Amino acid sequence: MKITGVLLDVTGIQAYVFGSNKLKENLGASFLVENGYKDFLRKAAESVVGDKKELDRWQDETDKFYIKEPDIEMEVGYIGGGNALLFFKDQDQNKAEQFIKEWSRRLLLETPGLSTAVAIEKIDLDNPQQGVIDIFKELNKNKFTHHPQVTLPRHGITTECPRTGLSAESWSDEDKKHISFVAASKLNHTESAHEMFKDAFKDVLNDYEFPKDLEKLGQSKGESHIAIVHIDGNGMGKRFMECETIQALRNLSVSLRQATEKTMKLLLEQIIVDYDYYQNPKNFKLEPKTFPIRPIILGGDDVTFVTDAKLGVYFAEKFIEAFVEQKVSDDKPLSACAGVAITKTKYPFYRGYKLAEQLCHSAKEKAKEGKDESWLDFHIAYGGFSGELSEIRRRHYTVKTGDLCYRPYRICPEKQDAQSFSEFKKGMKELDDKWPRNKQKELREVLSLGEEATKQFIKEMENRGNSLPNIPGYHSFKNSGWDGKKTPYFDMLELMELYCPPEKDKEESQ
Repeated sequence: MKITGVLLDVTGIQAYVFGSNKLKENLGASFLVENGYKDFLRKAAESVVGDKKELDRWQDETDKFYIKEPDIEMEVGYIGGGNALLFFKDQDQNKAEQFIKEWSRRLLLETPGLSTAVAIEKIDLDNPQQGVIDIFKELNKNKFTHHPQVTLPRHGITTECPRTGLSAESWSDEDKKHISFVAASKLNHTESAHEMFKDAFKDVLNDYEFPKDLEKLGQSKGESHIAIVHIDGNGMGKRFMECETIQALRNLSVSLRQATEKTMKLLLEQIIVDYDYYQNPKNFKLEPKTFPIRPIILGGDDVTFVTDAKLGVYFAEKFIEAFVEQKVSDDKPLSACAGVAITKTKYPFYRGYKLAEQLCHSAKEKAKEGKDESWLDFHIAYGGFSGELSEIRRRHYTVKTGDLCYRPYRICPEKQDAQSFSEFKKGMKELDDKWPRNKQKELREVLSLGEEATKQFIKEMENRGNSLPNIPGYHSFKNSGWDGKKTPYFDMLELMELYCPPEKDKEESQ
């Protein structure tokens, strides 16, 4: 049976969600993106085909196509990976085109600033693989050839929105001034976003709450830094493209989302187990029963959350360790990469997120060298920063001997080498436990001076009974601090005070 396939894609999600430094706006925007494939899609379908549709049962009855029934005109093929594939029975594509117009109209009215891309192709339900490949190719072509106008142009006589720089058409009770419709639509859905996450994790939360402001993640006064964590699954787009049937697509979409949500639940449950540590005022400044973490995006394999600066790398590590243990429908192992950007709380959030995204990309480049491996990269910005990650590292982490950055690191406890995060943690702990603070600072300085200065300093320290942490298979590190053109010790020294898991607190109290 041949039907008309419509593939929807919401583009520019990151710019839309993270274009503000206000967590409330970020959350509201995240809800609106999610709602694009829920309430807006449902209302558009109702206006075009009325009751002759089936939008929900695809998740539970993945092997059944209701569009084959005579009284069904439209059905959801699957929703996942940032896309929605819809089926229409009409052969002349009239209803499909009407739906696209109505869906786009609702998004323009309710979510100004959110861009979309659409493709239409014929699909044979009995042999859908080629049709699915063709419609994804058409979507990619349309993304680069059509750039819709999704915000009102600047008026001739107007005031400027302090949040977005667009024309200010709406009144904000919070700001006590006019703001743009783009900012207002996000703020108006903040509470809906909060309720969405509460409902998703109601089995875990009980009387715990997610913080609603970036300033309430547990930061101490004078140490107001946050960690923006972006995690993305490896190779999932290719795995969706390799699905030979619609049923396989549906199963993979459903099981991947379940795996991601279960992973977040496991992380939250562990936070509750260790909550005495997080609520200790010596460690964090949390309000009672408040999590030190705030999820913002929780897609199929696309996760973004914020937390206190001292917990970002730890939570990213734990999330990946739990994620790779989950099972999905194609029976292939899961892996993921993470980027952790540590910035000032007041620093422009979008720039911090873009850095986290670049760090995740850096980790993914490393992951391509090995099969099914998870990697993590991080950057600590105590002040401001500008430029691409590669340029930042070239300017600030390159010395005559080579690179002070050994990052990214592999999240795999079974492998023990210089790029293993488990070995990195051992070295960091040894430096923290055995080296005085002033000598740690000196080591950072001599590493910046290069290999010869480092060798001389190491000899002096060995005469006093201190040596560099040993890394299995890389003895040159311990003797000179360098191996070729790289050193891992600068990373250890830099992250040392910003890697604070509950285990560290337990060790110090013994």
